[in-house]
Amino acid sequence: MSKTFNNGRYEVISKLGSGGMAIVYRAKDTVLSRTVTVKVLREQFASDEDFTKRFRREAQAVASLSHPNIVSVYDVGKDDEQEYIVMEFVDGQNLKEFIKEHAPLQVEQAVDIASQICDALDHAHKHQIIHRDIKPHNILLTADGRAKVTDFGIARAVSAATVTHTGTIVGSVHYFSPEQARGELTNEQSDLYSLGIILYEMVTGTLPYDGESPISIALKHMNEQPKAPSSINPAVPKNMEQVILRAISKAPECRYANARELKQDLERVAKGLSAMPYKSVQRHDDAQATQVMRPISGEAAAIGKKKKRLTPAGWAAIAVLVVALVLGTYASVKAFLNVQEVKMPNVVNMTKDKALATLESSNLKITATNLKTQSDDKVPEGSVISQDPPADTVIKINRPDISIVVSSGPEKLAFPDLSKTDKDTALAKIRQKGFTAEPTIEYVKDNTIPVNTVISQDPGPNTQAPKNGAITLRVS
Repeated sequence: MSKTFNNGRYEVISKLGSGGMAIVYRAKDTVLSRTVTVKVLREQFASDEDFTKRFRREAQAVASLSHPNIVSVYDVGKDDEQEYIVMEFVDGQNLKEFIKEHAPLQVEQAVDIASQICDALDHAHKHQIIHRDIKPHNILLTADGRAKVTDFGIARAVSAATVTHTGTIVGSVHYFSPEQARGELTNEQSDLYSLGIILYEMVTGTLPYDGESPISIALKHMNEQPKAPSSINPAVPKNMEQVILRAISKAPECRYANARELKQDLERVAKGLSAMPYKSVQRHDDAQATQVMRPISGEAAAIGKKKKRLTPAGWAAIAVLVVALVLGTYASVKAFLNVQEVKMPNVVNMTKDKALATLESSNLKITATNLKTQSDDKVPEGSVISQDPPADTVIKINRPDISIVVSSGPEKLAFPDLSKTDKDTALAKIRQKGFTAEPTIEYVKDNTIPVNTVISQDPGPNTQAPKNGAITLRVS
């Protein structure tokens, strides 16, 4: 017999996944005959009575939200000591998976996704609900390109329980704000910071802060400045870079005041306009710089212990090493300084295989991490778009940081379903989705379908098609 919830109303179809807080199932609502998502809380949360009350209260508050970019909450309850929440089922992939497959994204696509997230945050914030765990894993993308934010309100309910049960602060360390890292109160600017980190990741394919442990990453959020996105992906325009860096400012007062304001700047970027000017505020108080997250203070203390003075034996060991280095590495240093130099060949527009062969003939090699791909409407698939260093730059052979970007062909987008749509609306939808080719219209007599209504289309509904590819509409 299959697993059910709420006296058999929700029949589990399959397991979708699991996380630190819940196990997620795909299920059927037998009353309304629709597919739903059921999240079942893990035992350590479900056994905490105070937490379950808070969880239900927050879930009920989120259930009042109604927005196309927010995953709807349908029901919340308890079945056989298992706390569960029933949500809208979204057939698609999460943004983290999409970024892994397609990053760095074109600016237009990143702006579209971020603008939709802004709409969701604006709606929630107006209802006094802060997400607190905005990350690409919690952004779902439908086949037609709609972004839907999930797990709203759950972070607030979890925040008190996680310190007790897991010893960590709610939120994913790569995406949470400096104030979250310090264990301070969060507000809507905290959600905007997390969205800024997502924007950074979408256009660069990398995260601004990374490290070997959560504490090291948290400290970077608080104290370090990120690399400029354009230094990682030169295709990122300055106006987009300004928006991202403002969104991830250390001080909340330097960020956007609200999600609506951030969206307005994103719309300016989409039009090629500069971002709105703002005054940057730098914070320098030492107490602020040395604070760390209370739940991981043990690890912070461990870091502090590493800064103790060396023992006499330690100093002696260092002295021996220094002498050894001075006496034993002269030949190696001399050899390094005399490494043969060559001119960087021009491999732009070559096929990938020919480019690699050309570089190898000059004793230049590219590591797997420096062989990047990027969609391009003009450069054929498999050909080189750009290179670093530029052609004719004098460099040493076997230099490890040489990189090339190879075209993956025109960007592909989900083509909209235009069935039973009038011609003008269909053309508008095609443009709205980002397709650039001029559609071919074929008029066909059909007495059963109203005049100017789409009968069929190529590409088909919801198929992945080149952004600049041919489009044909058969119209009554």
